[in-house]
Amino acid sequence: MYEGWRKNGAYSREWQGIIEDFLKQAFKVARGPVTPCPCLDCKNGSYKTRHVMEEHLCRFEFMPDYLVWHKHGEQARCRISEPAQQNRDGMMMDMLNDIAIGFEFDPKEDNQPPPEVQEFYRLLETGDEKLHDHTEKTVLDTVSRLMAIKSKHNISNSCFNDITELVSEVIPSDHKLPKNLYFAKKMMADLGMKYEKIGVCPNNSMLFWREDDKLGTCRHCGKSRYI
Repeated sequence: MYEGWRKNGAYSREWQGIIEDFLKQAFKVARGPVTPCPCLDCKNGSYKTRHVMEEHLCRFEFMPDYLVWHKHGEQARCRISEPAQQNRDGMMMDMLNDIAIGFEFDPKEDNQPPPEVQEFYRLLETGDEKLHDHTEKTVLDTVSRLMAIKSKHNISNSCFNDITELVSEVIPSDHKLPKNLYFAKKMMADLGMKYEKIGVCPNNSMLFWREDDKLGTCRHCGKSRYI
């Protein structure tokens, strides 16, 4: 673990080497093309590609209290607890990383990934942007939760559109919220995420998804999924 990331306000070779070492470690253990960014701005709350993360670390430096790289493979001395929101964001990015793993290419044969992979990365970074400048919520998290609410409560398409219209009117005008159901579905479809109902623990402890799809209770808190 490194301390004193930068000296005298200048980016030294040592500083650049520190960033490179960290990136190698972080993406060696990452499940896909994105992983939590520990810069002072993101604070492990947003998932970035290697290129974007490198830019962030050079621009913002590392978050000062990130003394153990527990998000990037380093073993912590004690259990690190996370808020439910971070757990939910992490599960969302796990799903997206699983999708990204399906895009196979050999970087030794071509310096650039195929166009469809580049487009996926672009959409992923767009979805990981903040909904607007005054919130930590991302576009992807907001849209996915709105779609989950629609499914859970059997909200009609017109009702969903009315809700997004109202929300758009009361949040800052620089927001990136899709204006209606069509664009929300398109965003999810472009990321390879089918619109399907996925059960969520009432305490937000887990998703009833993949191998847990048939479970009736949460494996973490024991809460029934049908309450």
